[in-house]
Amino acid sequence: MFNDMSISVSRPKGAGAVLQVTVGRTLSAVVVLRGLLIEHVMVRGYHENTHKDNGQLDLWTPSRYQVFQKLTDHAMAAMLHYHLPSSPEIAIKSFMRWLHSYTTLFSTPCHRCSKYLNNNLPPTWRDFRTLEVYHDSCRL
Repeated sequence: MFNDMSISVSRPKGAGAVLQVTVGRTLSAVVVLRGLLIEHVMVRGYHENTHKDNGQLDLWTPSRYQVFQKLTDHAMAAMLHYHLPSSPEIAIKSFMRWLHSYTTLFSTPCHRCSKYLNNNLPPTWRDFRTLEVYHDSCRL
């Protein structure tokens, strides 16, 4: 889909598919699918462990970094925004395009205030239509 985005698919216990998505060297996300609908998303830093000590994929432990905890919240909002049961392939493609916009998480300033950091965080919000970059406090 994108040169700097890798996706691997697994089916733990034969249930729905789980996508492990790496976006550049910025983040890794675990996307749980039920059929072709996105059911859950967990975002962690690129170097954070996505597996438990026993080797199983960790779907629930949040990132230890506040920035990726915010991205998990935004990803869940994006999952709901792009929810389209009649065309799940479009929903997944749109969500992946949105997720890919985070390759520049730490290098793009906010569209409104032009700052790289606000409250010690980079602009974590991406507009769902335009993918413009905003801090949480600047998007309102």
